[in-house]
Amino acid sequence: MGTVTLVRLHDTFTSIIDVSSSRGIITFSPAKEFTENYDIVQYLKSKKKIYLVFSTENSYEESITLPSVITNEVTIKTAILAKIQEDDRIHEKLLFNRLYTTVDASGESANHRFEGVVESEVLDAISVVPNLEFVRRISTHPYALFSLTESIFSGKSYLCVYAQENKNLIIAVSGGVLLFSRVGVLQSDDEIEKIMEQISDINRTVAYAHQQYREAKFEFIVLSGIIADGEMTSEQLYNSTGLRITVLAPTLMVKGLDKAIAQNFIPEMGMLFLGNTMNFLPDRVKAAREFYLGGLIALGLAFFFMLFGVFQGYGAYETYQESLDTYSSVESQLFRTLKKTDTLDDKELQEIIAQLKSSTPLHHHILDELIVLDKVLQLSKPASVIFDESKKSLVLEFRHQSKNLMELYLFEKQFKNTVEMLQKSDMIAAYKIDYNTFVFGATLTVGQIAPVENAPVRRRRR
Repeated sequence: MGTVTLVRLHDTFTSIIDVSSSRGIITFSPAKEFTENYDIVQYLKSKKKIYLVFSTENSYEESITLPSVITNEVTIKTAILAKIQEDDRIHEKLLFNRLYTTVDASGESANHRFEGVVESEVLDAISVVPNLEFVRRISTHPYALFSLTESIFSGKSYLCVYAQENKNLIIAVSGGVLLFSRVGVLQSDDEIEKIMEQISDINRTVAYAHQQYREAKFEFIVLSGIIADGEMTSEQLYNSTGLRITVLAPTLMVKGLDKAIAQNFIPEMGMLFLGNTMNFLPDRVKAAREFYLGGLIALGLAFFFMLFGVFQGYGAYETYQESLDTYSSVESQLFRTLKKTDTLDDKELQEIIAQLKSSTPLHHHILDELIVLDKVLQLSKPASVIFDESKKSLVLEFRHQSKNLMELYLFEKQFKNTVEMLQKSDMIAAYKIDYNTFVFGATLTVGQIAPVENAPVRRRRR
């Protein structure tokens, strides 16, 4: 495995853990937490092997039945994507991986099951990584949890719970197949009531699993997360479900974890065991990786040919030495010629520059202002751009639709911070945020784009 950097995106911050492996022992470094993208980018610049895990509620399961003679992966994936395009429920581009294939009793047809995530969410998640060629694995919490439990309970039928502060992630597994995953949101603030709500949520999920997957014959429940050590939870679940209860023990799997918080790092551990079928690498990452490897191959070939040239013989070296002597002679002659050539002194040169400036006034272009606003434009494309010739002003209207209140809050904070960092005295920012519809609106007015005088030259502040 070597050295790996685990990146996990939380709701309000990003945690990063460096992992090392020696003689089969995996060691976690203390987790580092970041709230600003700039700090994340700076930290990841030097990392060469990055695994990234994030949370999403937009995962999709789809299957397609084709003749069993069709085995080409590209053909099968093309067929599943064509089927998805006909589904009016899905309107975004998805990244799909084939999980498994089952052939019917006659052997004539095969059913291929795929799992997918929204590509735009993956691209948003990796936006904090400066060098995409070093991203090796990207996945979500359910797949990371499944990968970890399967490395321990391979081939068994069970349900696994990863409990967080305000929600339960539950997966159902049978015979190495991830049957389903769900997230239950908890509403209680009281600790006792929250535990009872967690138990109730798990019981409902177990009942659903028994009803929908009767052939699975679930054997036990695996607990992890912040209730993993709850004795009351284990007893209540055993009494209500009749299933044995077991608990994941992260400190027995990896070194360097504090026992008090070790259960918080279950998804990160799962990424170490992630299989290819649950690794959702977009084409942008694959292209960056191929370009990087191509560069290394080209560099290796160049080094080989360099060595080949070195060993061509002493005769080639003598030829080179003669050429070097000729070059030195020509350089000496050129130097003597330049000394004899008349050149303008600094005063004359400044006078000519002043004349050129007076005869050819320089003007700002509208793009000069847009370039200064580059970081703002990276956050959101403007809904409209208006240049008022009479007022010499540039007006940009922004409108961003968020999915929920938290996303609106984070976008508003990032947008305003970016605008404030520009420190432009001639810019006016006006905001209109609708917290009911989660719509963020902003108007940036940059005033008085005037001609540049002959002197002095104004430097734009950055």
